[in-house]
Amino acid sequence: MPTERTRPHPRVTHARPSSASDGPSPFDRHPSLAHRPHSRKRRARPLFGQRSRWTVARLCLLAAEALAVGAVSLLLSPSPSMLVSTCAQAQAAQDMSALRTAVAQPCRSIVLDVPALQQNPELPTGCESVALTNVLRALGFNLEKTEIADDWLPVSDDDFVTAFMGDPRTPDGHSCMAPAIVQTANAYLAAQGSELRAADLTGASFETLLGEVAAGRPVIAWCTIDLADPGDPYRIERANGRTYRLHANSHCVVVSGYDLDAETVLVSDSLVGQTSCNLQLFAERYYELGAQAVIIA
Repeated sequence: MPTERTRPHPRVTHARPSSASDGPSPFDRHPSLAHRPHSRKRRARPLFGQRSRWTVARLCLLAAEALAVGAVSLLLSPSPSMLVSTCAQAQAAQDMSALRTAVAQPCRSIVLDVPALQQNPELPTGCESVALTNVLRALGFNLEKTEIADDWLPVSDDDFVTAFMGDPRTPDGHSCMAPAIVQTANAYLAAQGSELRAADLTGASFETLLGEVAAGRPVIAWCTIDLADPGDPYRIERANGRTYRLHANSHCVVVSGYDLDAETVLVSDSLVGQTSCNLQLFAERYYELGAQAVIIA
């Protein structure tokens, strides 16, 4: 590595001490040869000149402004959950607008005879299997409350789309999505020698679901416990071209009736029994949970 070149110091000749007998010294004869003081040192150049300091200051200000704008944008930008909620509200409002005219509905209100077996205490996290059991019993099949969960529902340690993740008999079980219930229902129906089959209606509008109910077919649908805000999902899976989100308060019920004039929907809820809910709010939660629905026909 080349070293920095330095300017050599001027050579200085030191005078020999003289006495009066030696006569005048060369320095006396030639004052120009007298020892000259060192030249004034060059003033060290500051790291940043005046102009440079202003440039750095401006850059710092611009950087601070950019950070502030980025922070505000991050705070104001909607989260994925907020976007899902906004879309769900818009879809539910659109459904309500159509349902108020009831052009596509054969009747303004209907109630189907669907039992409301309670999941507790045997199946604290088994709402999906009990919802399927309630529909099967409404169709005339004689089965116990825990039979679907114990004998037919596939379970997994990490799959909540095509199986139940965890154990529905335990409080720390998770959930399962519509594909798991379709698979479970069809396995059971085939074993009974029935020609009925489950169909996945995921993605259908809520108006379509009420049309199924009006035709005499109860609908298994996903929502949230007490129709509370679902919040952020703690797990997301992509399967069969769809996105499935796992929420801590995910719930599964049976839509068994509705009243368009009262704007209510009747559900068979394995936590609270037969209950009626605000139609638009239920539709919002239905869409937020991925518009998942299953029928047997």
